[in-house]
Amino acid sequence: MNKHLLIAAAATGMTTMSTSALAESLLPFLPGEASANVAFTTDYRYRGVSQTDRDFAIQGGFDYALDSGLYIGTWASNVDNFNPSPVTGDNGAQAEIDFYAGYGYALTDHVSLDINALYYYYPGASTAGSNNEIDFWEYTPGISYSDDNMTASLSVSYSDDFYNESGDAFYYNTNFEFPLNDYLTLGAHAGYQTIDKEELYFKDYADWSISLATSIIGLDWSVAYVDTNLDSDACGGSDICDSTFVGTISKSF
Repeated sequence: MNKHLLIAAAATGMTTMSTSALAESLLPFLPGEASANVAFTTDYRYRGVSQTDRDFAIQGGFDYALDSGLYIGTWASNVDNFNPSPVTGDNGAQAEIDFYAGYGYALTDHVSLDINALYYYYPGASTAGSNNEIDFWEYTPGISYSDDNMTASLSVSYSDDFYNESGDAFYYNTNFEFPLNDYLTLGAHAGYQTIDKEELYFKDYADWSISLATSIIGLDWSVAYVDTNLDSDACGGSDICDSTFVGTISKSF
């Protein structure tokens, strides 16, 4: 599971060379803009819960936004052996791959709407024995506001059969960013996850984070304090829901 920053640097180089070529050769009939991103993070936290057993992650994605407001994309990260074999305890999913599509629309110069559908795919996850399916769909409408002093967003995600076949689930998500000066941005996040079948995931819980971000030498750097209100017992006896500091280095193209 441990990966070195050198891999991120190599991925960055490959993305730089391939993004414009893909856009020109594969999508000449769909006017729009291609973008890509790659990141190295000390812990992949999904709604406050570590997906890498508090270990490092290499992540990256590719997006294509049409001039009409429609967009498609994919994103991937390593994860920690999700749904291993009930016999051997290994051969589970080592990666999460997301596929999504949506539509964004600017209501005014400051207010935008967005709606998207996202599929979480975990290749290699076992469904043998008592293991349930962990791949799932999620649908998210959202609204955002931005000006020179702040950016704010509010969204609600819904899945009719959430992770581990845990039934209906809602995630209420708020995010804020405040430029402190020309080089430093303060971020804040709060979310609340509800789950229908709590025994198959976690009980309903809240997560939150606060972060500082900057750009230096062509890279984006951030450090965030992340926490949930899940104690060790509610988290299955694990520390993956505990508070932590997460550092991330990323690059967008």
